[in-house]
Amino acid sequence: MRQIPYGEANFEAIIKENCIYVDKTMYIEKLEANPNRRKTIYLRPRRFGKSLFTSMLTNYYSVDTANKFENLFKGLYIYENPTPNKNNYYVLNFNFSGMTIMGNNINEEGKSEFCNKVRNGIKSFINKYNLKLEAKGDSPAQILDNLLVDFQGLNLNNKIYIIVDEYDNFTNAILKGDAQDFLELVNRNGYVRAFYEVIKEKLEIGTIERFFATGVMPVTLDNLTSGFNIATNLSTNPEFASMIGFTHEEVKEIVKEVVPEYDVEKVYEDLKSNYDGYRFSEESEEKTFNSTLVMYYLSNYSTNKKAPRELMDVNMNTSGDKIQRMVELVNPEKNYKLIEQILLNNKVDGTLKQVVLDKNYTTDDLLTMLFHLGYITIKEIGMNISFTIPNYITSTIYSEYLANLLKRREEYQIDASRITTAIVNLGERGNINSIVEIIKDFLKHSSTRDLENFNEKNLKHLFAMFLSLSKQYEVYGEFPAGQGFADILVRKTSSSMAKYEAVIELKYLSKQNARKSNKKKLIKEAKEQLARYIEDKRLNQRVNLKKYVIIFIGFEEVILEEI
Repeated sequence: MRQIPYGEANFEAIIKENCIYVDKTMYIEKLEANPNRRKTIYLRPRRFGKSLFTSMLTNYYSVDTANKFENLFKGLYIYENPTPNKNNYYVLNFNFSGMTIMGNNINEEGKSEFCNKVRNGIKSFINKYNLKLEAKGDSPAQILDNLLVDFQGLNLNNKIYIIVDEYDNFTNAILKGDAQDFLELVNRNGYVRAFYEVIKEKLEIGTIERFFATGVMPVTLDNLTSGFNIATNLSTNPEFASMIGFTHEEVKEIVKEVVPEYDVEKVYEDLKSNYDGYRFSEESEEKTFNSTLVMYYLSNYSTNKKAPRELMDVNMNTSGDKIQRMVELVNPEKNYKLIEQILLNNKVDGTLKQVVLDKNYTTDDLLTMLFHLGYITIKEIGMNISFTIPNYITSTIYSEYLANLLKRREEYQIDASRITTAIVNLGERGNINSIVEIIKDFLKHSSTRDLENFNEKNLKHLFAMFLSLSKQYEVYGEFPAGQGFADILVRKTSSSMAKYEAVIELKYLSKQNARKSNKKKLIKEAKEQLARYIEDKRLNQRVNLKKYVIIFIGFEEVILEEI
């Protein structure tokens, strides 16, 4: 069996060591056929496989790897279908990952770090091709400009292809502070904009033949391109929807290679519920997996013959704090309401747009940023776009944000240990009462203005969000069973130590409607529904499955019955 290259972004190393490589070389042909092929940018969430893709491009286009072409690309699509530009460029790589920028003087600190990244990229370029050039200058733009002018003076036969990995990583660091700091860097006098102005100029006169950049958020691109066009964004182009990230078919093939036949379906479904669901194009319904997380899971499985205990790779450093920072950049009060809508409904409508961090910043700007960060994805297209949370792992990030949000509310402080204890009570003893009490308290202390249209769907998602704070359970809403759908299935994760699971039939009545309703009749109907669902073999074959009917009447009264 081939090795799983988890965390490896060096294309040559993966091929030489006979690791699993999902062939993406057909996109070289597509990129070259694209009308805007000379200058393109492609955005995807963190740890999605962008660095590996740029490494593959570098190995394909660089003049110094021509003698390695067969060894590196044999068996891949591009080997049988090479393009005229194969091994035709001096590839200048810039990698802006790892920017920290944590001090008080963000502009000066950022300039120094950005400058070092540019200087290091140019030094590597000079050494790689053994060129008689120097990395000289005091600013990023000056260093690059000097290099390109001197390169042109060499009168070489081949031109430069600039490949930038994580073009906006400095943005992520700067946005930990204040939006104004960021705007100063990308305005007409900022050092970042000056750097890209050099690239634009040299593309126009032909010193640079091609430019390709990856990143995460469009905010830098949108501000940099205000007033001039540096690159075409292919991120939502349907033809390139799966250029980075894994398709369903690609994941199925990897799983078959790594996992014993008896476990293939189970592992695939586990990967699908946790790492799938990203739809990046309005014109294509194709969904992709986070490739790094797929490799993380399978690497653990290959070693231990079971799923990783932590389904989220700790190296991704992804948390609810990042959502909080996006919310608080501009117009935080308005943004809080938008996030609460996502939390309660798992759906929000809006549009994708160019992001501008100024007084005109709207909730659509926030939605666009959350979309590119991978916190929401396209669900369906109508007059607006309906966005949803893509998968279970992402819902746990929102759960963390929810817990932090509750702590910030002066009128309601929630103890995280109380949630932990409540989930332990369910997992070890099959007792759901504590969780119900937590949700009851949350509703009681929430603003009735914010929750005036609260309904059963909101209640379902609220249960799911609180239960997602545990790594012990996956929570499925509207689980297909029998001739209907169970409201909530609380199922153990692959690495869970819990003993009990639960299926829940939920009902919600406002106080006004409760006065007009027959509660006993409603309880009877809920029990009958649940009884029909658990006849389904997907439920009745589950061991230690608790069955609950839970009816909320307003925000203060709860009827809980176990079947």
